[in-house]
Amino acid sequence: MFLLKLALLLYCLQRGEGHWLRTLIELRGKTVPVQPSGGSGDGSEEEETGRGWVVRVRRGAEPPCGLRTLLLQVRELGLGYESDEVVLFKYCSGACPWVRSNHDLTLTNLLQRGALPPPLPGERWQSTPCCRPTHHEDLAFLDNTHRWHKVEKLSAAGCSCVG
Repeated sequence: MFLLKLALLLYCLQRGEGHWLRTLIELRGKTVPVQPSGGSGDGSEEEETGRGWVVRVRRGAEPPCGLRTLLLQVRELGLGYESDEVVLFKYCSGACPWVRSNHDLTLTNLLQRGALPPPLPGERWQSTPCCRPTHHEDLAFLDNTHRWHKVEKLSAAGCSCVG
């Protein structure tokens, strides 16, 4: 099991997706003080992670829509499988540019005039583009009873802004 985890970790590093690991290794053992609530004045915020690290997040500077990865045990996927195997889960995340179309302008006008019925309770109008998978990959793994399982279309394989 250790060799599988090591191989997966080395694979991620080779593909250039291990930037988070290098950052954690560099920060290990270091504590960066949090500035007073006034902030640094450069439009950024700082959050304490609870592990002695401080993460600096720039307001409004969310990375663009793209493929992200996360190492998880199969049981953490929440699909009911009992497996200690670690897999690379890929998902889409990030900001999408918002360009108002004629549809958006018309919808806003109709909503303001009251020409459209209000959304049902629990629903809301979605008028901004979302970062979504354009296609998916299957995932195969071995469970704790040594049986192979294949889950179709589990991980994202490509992302795009939709809407």
